[in-house]
Amino acid sequence: MKLLFIVFLSLVSTRLYADSWSEPTVKRYHSNDSIYFVEIVPTKIPEKYWEWKGAKPKKKHKYSPADTTVVPAHAKMYRIENRDTVKVWEQKLVNPHTPVTALVSSDGKYLITFDDWYNVGYGPNVFVVYNEKGKLLKQYSLKDISPFPIDDYSLSISSIWWRCNMEFLSEDKLEVCFQQEDKKKDSRVYNIAKLQFEE
Repeated sequence: MKLLFIVFLSLVSTRLYADSWSEPTVKRYHSNDSIYFVEIVPTKIPEKYWEWKGAKPKKKHKYSPADTTVVPAHAKMYRIENRDTVKVWEQKLVNPHTPVTALVSSDGKYLITFDDWYNVGYGPNVFVVYNEKGKLLKQYSLKDISPFPIDDYSLSISSIWWRCNMEFLSEDKLEVCFQQEDKKKDSRVYNIAKLQFEE
């Protein structure tokens, strides 16, 4: 039994490769015509937050609200009007840290985010759709959207590397490219207005 377990681990390890992640930073993503852009701000955890969490009740009073308040990941959508930048909306995101990347439709009506920082391909935030007010419309796991078996993708210690490209075909249609470990690709078109992939 022990030998079988070792063999299993050796087989799994041949498909896994190490990876590393930097700390997430504030990022901007522009629509194709650059009229709209979104600024995505990662979750901010105060330096003393975990110290406060682990402190005994009698010592918690020594920490200020600034030490104990976590600011969740959030997005700010802007529109460029002549020489002015107008904020359209600001909303929290569903990601625990921040998305890996994002797209903005040319009319500013939709924000699409992909994956969780530190964990590409895992969890319910692999593909997330927000509307023109920043409200969550739909979120998908990789299992929900993948044209390939999940085991066919390239794996690392932290992630399932499934994406090869994504782009807007129109204001309400998005093409998403999936790539297996053997480099085989397939694309699916997502109809944002209907909140579903086309067959």
